[in-house]
Amino acid sequence: MSITSSIPVLLGNRSAELRADNGGLLLRRPHDEVRIPLAALAHVHADGRVVTAELTAPAGTEPVLYRIEGVSRASGTVFAEAVNGSLPERPADEDPVDGSTLVTVTPRGDTGAGREGDDEEDAEPLQPAEIVIRCTMAAVGLGLVALAVGIVVAGDHVSRALAVLLLGGTGLAIGRLTVRAVAVLWNEWYLPRHGITVEAQPVLVHGVVAHGYTATDGRLRPVPGHVRGVRGETYNVAYHPRHHSRVAACQGLGAVLKWLPVPVVLTAVTVLVGWGTVALALPAFR
Repeated sequence: MSITSSIPVLLGNRSAELRADNGGLLLRRPHDEVRIPLAALAHVHADGRVVTAELTAPAGTEPVLYRIEGVSRASGTVFAEAVNGSLPERPADEDPVDGSTLVTVTPRGDTGAGREGDDEEDAEPLQPAEIVIRCTMAAVGLGLVALAVGIVVAGDHVSRALAVLLLGGTGLAIGRLTVRAVAVLWNEWYLPRHGITVEAQPVLVHGVVAHGYTATDGRLRPVPGHVRGVRGETYNVAYHPRHHSRVAACQGLGAVLKWLPVPVVLTAVTVLVGWGTVALALPAFR
């Protein structure tokens, strides 16, 4: 059975729209259009005001989901029943294809209006590791200020306290850069082996052509600038199963080892600057 025009059009939050169109589904969002053929669709779930299109996936793999929120409950139920009744029959003993390979994502032009609010809603939550790093940096920074105040209280010149602040602040900045470099290399080694691999395709981000990837939550994310990939039509990236914004290009071990000296050198510089800061501050307390 083919999809007919009697199937309702779902209008969701943030100008999202889901409709039956030309033998499949068309999901329109502020930044892209997603065309899902029926052959890629496993099931449509209606749960209250949320409708989720689940794609087919081979056994043992997580299916990709496309979700629209804030729709009419009645329309969502009718939509799901109608689309599920239109799905082609598949042999029970046949391993399903990866539906995400049949989906077409087309970037949409920058709409301008309401873009600031969209960016705020699209902001990724901080990962636990990033929270720990920020708290640690803040604690070290406060400790550095307390050390400078202690130098002044001990009766030494203010110039020594300022020098400690300057040197210690430099070490703190280098330390943050070191942590960042270590995290990038770790992701480039870990994610291609234990993450979810997808293709990064050219997309339009704030009017600039970049690369983006679609995670299992159905959201299109731009590939961060530090991710080193082959800047062609498409290339493979891997993202974390739980933290979808944590992504790395799929490269060989040799490419990772090539950049290993960078965090090693930065770590050595951080240790030297930290030792120099302490050495500069100690005479004030003697």
